[in-house]
Order: sequence, then structure tokens, then C-alpha cells
Amino acid sequence: MDRFEEFCVQYQKMLSGEKTIFSSIERGRELMAELTSRPDWFCNYLIKIISHESSTGIERSGIWPNEYNIYRSPDKSFIVLAYIWEAGQADIIHDHNGWGVVGTLLGKMREKKYKRLDDGTKEGFCEIEEESDNVLGPGETTFVLPLNNGLHVMDNAADGIAVSINVYRKFIDRNYIQSFDPVGKKVTRLFPGRTLKEILAIKTLAEINPLQTEELLQKALGASKPPFLKKEYEEVLQKLRA
Repeated sequence: MDRFEEFCVQYQKMLSGEKTIFSSIERGRELMAELTSRPDWFCNYLIKIISHESSTGIERSGIWPNEYNIYRSPDKSFIVLAYIWEAGQADIIHDHNGWGVVGTLLGKMREKKYKRLDDGTKEGFCEIEEESDNVLGPGETTFVLPLNNGLHVMDNAADGIAVSINVYRKFIDRNYIQSFDPVGKKVTRLFPGRTLKEILAIKTLAEINPLQTEELLQKALGASKPPFLKKEYEEVLQKLRA
């Protein structure tokens, strides 16, 4: 059993005896610190990516283009993602659908945490302020909490490539996260690529052929669709009828 496999076994064991989120985060950060103290175990996964060994389960997935799914527990209780960051690369302020621990495997990662000041009841609006700003080297960790309690942004603080390893506990299944713009005070939903393409297709069809789109949306809303997707359809339909 290699270093990463041992990490996954220990993490699963930890979650099976989970008592509180914070005790699990504390233990999870200990395991993450040990995993990310040396990057040698990651070489095998990089070779598989380069060799296009799709059967390994490693794939670029999700919302971020630099995201790689390297493990999903059999009971779907947690997922391990690797992020490979080029020099100067940064993400955007966002929330999470579950709690998680994050460790720097290579290079240096900067994390800024934010606090939400508004109550979230006004659609598309937010007011947030920065709470902390830290740089993490190999073996150093941080954590995130679900939804409004876990707003943060990360970027590569090194001159070369940086790698972070993120482990997330399943919390809610809404199939999107939210990004936050502190200057414009806006909240935007971010979807995985496949879902985003469908939503953009609907919005574009609405611009070209409103009548056909309305008929299509009415049929779709009567079918079995995920709640988050129905919400997007309903918003397009309301604009067509306005």
C-alpha cells in the first residue's frame, strides 16, 4: 500500500467514527499534513495522466480546468482532488458544498478567507470582507466549511508550478458552487462544464427562437430534472414571458 492509498484508508476510518465536523477537520489536517510533506507519491498519478490511462479514474473534472479527480471513496463519503497551479494562477472567491481540508504538496499556495456580512436573502447580492491571508508551503494545511461559512480564494504564490490536494466531505448535492464579487457585490452560480453547456444552450436558443424555447422549457419542467436545473429553466422562462 503506497502513501496515498494509506491516506485514503485512514481518512475513511476517521470519517466512519466521525463525531463532530471540527474534530474530523483536526484529524483530517493531521493526515493531510503527513500526505503532503513529500510529493514523491504523486509521480505515479502524473505518469498515468500523461499516459492517458483513463481506467485509473484520474480525470480533469468539475468546475475548475486545473482540477483532477484522483480518488472517490466507495461509499461516496469523500472525494480527493488535486489542483495543479501554474505561476500566477488564481481561482475566484467561492463557497463549498461540504467541509474539507486542503494541503500544499508542491510550491506555495496563498489562501484568503472571507466572511459574509449580508443574510443571503437578496438574489444575486452579497457583501463580504476579508478575514485572513496566509501562505502555505508543503505539508501545511487549511480547511473550509460548507456554504457561507467557507468562503475563500486560493492562488499560486510560487514562481513555478504549485500543487494542492483537497479532500471534501459530502454535505449537500446542489451540483454547483457560488462565486462572490466583493467589489460588484454579486453572487454567481458556477456549474460543471457539462451542465453549463446545457444552460448556455437554453439561454442562446431563447435569444434566437423564443417560442420554440418556451415550448421546450415547459416540457422540460414537467419532466424529472434536478432542482438546480429546473431553477435555471424557470428563470429563462420568466424572462421570456416578461
